[in-house]
Amino acid sequence: MDTIEKKVNKRFYALKKSIFDINGIVLLVAIAGLIIAFSFLSPNFLTPVNMRVLVETMSILAILAMGENFLLIAGEIDISFTATLELSAIVAALTSAGNTFVIILFAILAAVGVGIINGFFTTRVGIPSFLVTLATMVAVQGVVFLISNYRTVLLQDDMVAQVFYGRWLGGVSSAVLWMIIAIIACAFILRSTRFGRWVFATGGNERAARLMGIPTRRVKFLIFILMSVLASVAGLIAAGRSLAARPKMGEGFLMPVIASPVLAGALLTGGRGSIIRTVLGCLVLTIIINGVNLLGLEPAYQNIFMGCILIGTLSVRSFQGGSTKVLLEKVTGRRRR
Repeated sequence: MDTIEKKVNKRFYALKKSIFDINGIVLLVAIAGLIIAFSFLSPNFLTPVNMRVLVETMSILAILAMGENFLLIAGEIDISFTATLELSAIVAALTSAGNTFVIILFAILAAVGVGIINGFFTTRVGIPSFLVTLATMVAVQGVVFLISNYRTVLLQDDMVAQVFYGRWLGGVSSAVLWMIIAIIACAFILRSTRFGRWVFATGGNERAARLMGIPTRRVKFLIFILMSVLASVAGLIAAGRSLAARPKMGEGFLMPVIASPVLAGALLTGGRGSIIRTVLGCLVLTIIINGVNLLGLEPAYQNIFMGCILIGTLSVRSFQGGSTKVLLEKVTGRRRR
């Protein structure tokens, strides 16, 4: 019993530490401020129906952000996930006259193919991941246009829609369940497995990690595949929600998905990130999207608010770094160069 209690206390301490650092506090303050502001501006904001819509809207963003968070921790980035999402949705729609299991399998395999390409050219050829995924994003979008014939493709299999966006307990979409599964699985992998420790080590200092015997190339390769699988799930949810798939359906997720882990404290240089704070970052951006829609404002205001939140958070983080440097100088009695 003592061992179990120690493990529970350790988990609780890790959770508290993850949330109540400077980034977590800023996100909590932002969430509280946005909820108060939109509650005054729109009487429909805090209604049960809108809370359900908000959580369901957040599901695709959170699933994609989990994969991007892994990559940022490992010191890489993927901007091709929007095209991967579209590819999986289109493949599912085009094969939706067949068996449900085969439809889902084909959609996931198509996404995994993109992940393998990204991982190979990044880890084996040595091309920066931003350039690789930029190229695959453009190429995959071209493939999506061709196989869809530049049109919307209807999803004929009702079971796919039911599995990924069907309404179950109390009318809540199954997309929320997929989001919860993704969050729990990613949190467990990142914090409780050897692979998770390898991810942090790879992003923190890849050369040192390699000298310690960590297969850094394989770690990054697998994360690119993980990102693609999560993008495929997001694509199936998007297709199930609209009962159709179309080119450019994932276009609006590019900025929020990358911004969520960055808001949560992830560094573009790698070695740092948090699943819990990434979820909070997703919630901040989803509240903005939901509130702007309720107020009937132009979609451009979403980008303005997101940009302001991102700049504010990064400014606080920069100030934190400066304060830490000053404190270190006072303690050591000498200036750092």
